[in-house]
Amino acid sequence: MFRPALLSALIAACLSLAGTAARAVDLTLEVEGLDVNAVGKSSLMIGVFNAAGDWLRKPVTGQQVALGDDARSGRQRVVLKNLPKGAVALSIYQDVNANGKLDQGQMGIPLEPYGFTNDAVGNFGPPTFEQCAIEPKAGQVVRVRLH
Repeated sequence: MFRPALLSALIAACLSLAGTAARAVDLTLEVEGLDVNAVGKSSLMIGVFNAAGDWLRKPVTGQQVALGDDARSGRQRVVLKNLPKGAVALSIYQDVNANGKLDQGQMGIPLEPYGFTNDAVGNFGPPTFEQCAIEPKAGQVVRVRLH
């Protein structure tokens, strides 16, 4: 009777771990169009959103990546780990002056390089969540060009 109980416990544990792994996805992000003059003193700021109501306000996760010599080509690869399963949209900018925010001009136009998944652009404002949404798949490489 001990062995069947142990086997049942192991099966239950494996099933619970399999369910957890299925909910998270890793994604490789390749960002192009970096301001190479600011590399070495700037960071790449990445926001991950999974709901239209939270778009550009409340990311589910984010990452700050210091830009070093490997970004002097104007490109940076970043692996985003454990993204939530389902549609996500990414907002990315290069914090050129390292002040922790996206600097904007008087009309709200970004003064630092920025971009979104699907290279989406908006009309008189940022693109919508739906324009930027992607369904990440394991091993996928997503390219975003900063403007």
